[in-house]
Amino acid sequence: MTDPQQLSHAQQALWFLYRLAPDAAVYNTGCALTVRSAVDLPALRSAVEALAERHDMLRSVFQEVDGQAVRLVGERHPLGLEVRELPGTDPEGLAAAARAALREPFRLERDGAFRFVLLRRGEADAVLLMAGHHIGTDATSNWLIVRDLLHGYRRLTGGDADGPTTDGPTAEGPTADGLAVAAPPPPKGSYADHVAKERTVLDSPRGARMEQHWHRVCADAAPAELPIDRPRPASSSRTGATHHLDLTDGRVEALRELARGSGVSLFSVLLGTFQSLLHRSTRQNGFLIGCPTTTRMSPAVREVVGNFVNTLVFRGDFDPGTTFRQAAEAADRQVKAGLGAAVYPFELLTRTVNRPRTGAGSSLCRITFNLVGTATPEPLLRLLLDADGGRPAEFAGLTVAPFELPQAEGQLDLAVSVRQSASSLAVDFRYDVDLFDPATVERFAGHFLRAVDAALADPDAPVARLRLVDDAELAGLMGLGAEPAPRRRARRG
Repeated sequence: MTDPQQLSHAQQALWFLYRLAPDAAVYNTGCALTVRSAVDLPALRSAVEALAERHDMLRSVFQEVDGQAVRLVGERHPLGLEVRELPGTDPEGLAAAARAALREPFRLERDGAFRFVLLRRGEADAVLLMAGHHIGTDATSNWLIVRDLLHGYRRLTGGDADGPTTDGPTAEGPTADGLAVAAPPPPKGSYADHVAKERTVLDSPRGARMEQHWHRVCADAAPAELPIDRPRPASSSRTGATHHLDLTDGRVEALRELARGSGVSLFSVLLGTFQSLLHRSTRQNGFLIGCPTTTRMSPAVREVVGNFVNTLVFRGDFDPGTTFRQAAEAADRQVKAGLGAAVYPFELLTRTVNRPRTGAGSSLCRITFNLVGTATPEPLLRLLLDADGGRPAEFAGLTVAPFELPQAEGQLDLAVSVRQSASSLAVDFRYDVDLFDPATVERFAGHFLRAVDAALADPDAPVARLRLVDDAELAGLMGLGAEPAPRRRARRG
């Protein structure tokens, strides 16, 4: 083992949560591919083992040394591939097996933060799963690992990835080999460099300015809290579910046009609309929500696997005259100011403003909203991770396609994530089942759609005029307290 490595503030928070509930799966994350071709198992095992040589996070364990949580990096790590045979399993059973493999607890002190599983229904019918604990990875890191795994497999089965290829397009889908995909360059930096830079920045005058900015944002504002279906437990079970919503093509283009006309980003329009809905739903005039963002700012860490995620805190302020356009413009100002202080750790902020995390969750932010783009210069990732998904790609003799993995459910009261592609916006509402019934979240998602339509119909209309129920719902509510009409006596003939 090397000398103990310090943890980032994000990792420290995740270690605290892990020790609080070591069997919880809420911070398990991952990436999976459907494989519709025969797999060279020895080559795949070797490719998995090679990942630990390239990325030291994959040969790390997390322990406490002298009362302090640290990362210990080994020269080698028994990172392997587990093959689980599932002959005759139907698609639902396969999906359930993949979810179960993702949710299996990690033993960070002994085994580290990663596992690789091949769920095989047949010789040419499998799901390849990479699962990781969030303390060691994030969404970008998951994609980097899958990319590097496939490149390693290609080198072991088809020659150097930089060399020429004879593979071409197939009838089933595009081919990544035909794009002359180069092997990824070695990482220029390390996660240890990232931790050291974080500490240097926080100890500098810039760190003090960032702290002051976030204190101004949080001053005298409470986290947005939606009405819940059950009392909040003293300690969350970290169990969640997801409700999915797709925005139509017409809405997507209209939202982009509204953003252009208002001089703001698409994200700011969506964020302002979401904050407008929260204002109407909670009756809070001033409130805080979070926005997960990346701290992968330096080119040196672009190829590094690790947790490069921070949560920015945005404030919604509304009065009776606030319009949808003004909400979007206010959100845009918050986003621009927030990005200038994006590396100030959320977990450090919770302590400096005296709102520490508890077993029931964060007391600074209970709802998050973010926009995830799928644009990437990496051809292989562009084929595999297209949000429109489902189309298979050919690479290194494998026919692979994205496999949907529900994850990050139950971390907060509500986490809304908008996935953007060229022609669509897919919205996931991930919620805590301790607090909300599925029907409640489905109804809230419908209200979000109603808020989007209201903003598009008249962006200069006051948010206060937004109706959260349609005529049918209103009639049903009005009828709840009505007495039944008296029955008429039948006339005797």
